[in-house]
Amino acid sequence: MRYINELLKGLIIGVANILPGISGGVLAISMGVYDKIIHAVNRLFKEPVKSLRILLPYGIGAVVGIVFLSLAFEYLFYTYPLQTKMAFLGMIGGGLPSLFRKGFPKGQKGKTAGLVTAFLTCAAVIFFTFGAEKMIASGQRGENLASGAAWLSSGTYWVPVLFLIGLIGAATMVIPGISGSMIMMMLGFYEPLLQTNNACIRALSSLDFNSLFTNGIVMVPYYAGLAVGVFLFARAVEWLLRCHERKMYQVIMGLVFSSPFVVLWDVTWSSVMTHQILAGISLSLLGYVCAVGLGGEG
Repeated sequence: MRYINELLKGLIIGVANILPGISGGVLAISMGVYDKIIHAVNRLFKEPVKSLRILLPYGIGAVVGIVFLSLAFEYLFYTYPLQTKMAFLGMIGGGLPSLFRKGFPKGQKGKTAGLVTAFLTCAAVIFFTFGAEKMIASGQRGENLASGAAWLSSGTYWVPVLFLIGLIGAATMVIPGISGSMIMMMLGFYEPLLQTNNACIRALSSLDFNSLFTNGIVMVPYYAGLAVGVFLFARAVEWLLRCHERKMYQVIMGLVFSSPFVVLWDVTWSSVMTHQILAGISLSLLGYVCAVGLGGEG
C-alpha cells in the first residue's frame, strides 16, 4: 500500500511538470515528500541502494505520468482548463497546514518578518508571471521545430541548446513554485518539446521504430540536461533547507500563495460559465482531500 501511495505521488508530480503554471516541486511539498526526494538524490552515490529504494517508486510514477498520461492531460488541460487547474490548486492547498508548521514553528519569534518574506515572494512571482505573459504572447521561438525531423534538419546547434534547456527544466523541477512549462513557453520550447515527446509515444504505440528513433534522439540531450541539473540544483536546495530551513519554508509559502494567480493567469473569465466554476470548486476540494490523504513522509 505504501508503494502504491508513493507511485501515485510520483505520477501527480510528473503530470504537474508538463502542465503550464503548475509546479511539481510545490505539489511534492504539499504531499510531504519534497525533503525526502531531495535528500535521496543527493545521497544517490553515497548510499545507492537506500536512495534508489526511496526514489524508484516516485521515479516510476513520474515517468508514467509524463510519458503515458501526457496526452490525456494535454487534452484535459486544453478542453477543461479551469476545472483541471483548480483540481491542481486544491492539491497545492493541501500542503499549507504542513508549511505553516515548518515556516512558523510554535514558540519561534520573528513571525511578522516571516509573513513579510512570504508576501514579498508572492508579489515577486505574480510580477514575474505577468511579465512572462507578455513574453509568451509576443511569440514562440521554437514553433517551427515541432518534430524530430525538423530538429535534426536545423543543424547540430540543437544538441547544446536542448542540453541547456534540460538544465533550466531541472531547476524548475527542483526549485518549488516555478512552473517549468511556463518557463519553456517563455523560451519558445514548450510546444516543440511536448509535441516531440508525444510523437515518441505515438511511434512506440504503433511500433514505428523509424519515427521513434528520429524523435527520441532529439530528446536525449534534453533528458541528459535534466539529469545533470537535478543533481546540481538538489544539492543547493538541500543546503538551503539545512542552513535556513525556516526562511526557506516561508519563501515556499509565498510561492504557494502566488499559485492561484500563476495557475489562473490566462483564464478568460468573461467566457467562463457558472457550472464550470462550480465544477472547478468541487474538483479543487477533491484535490485538497487527495493531497491531505497522500500527505505525510511515509
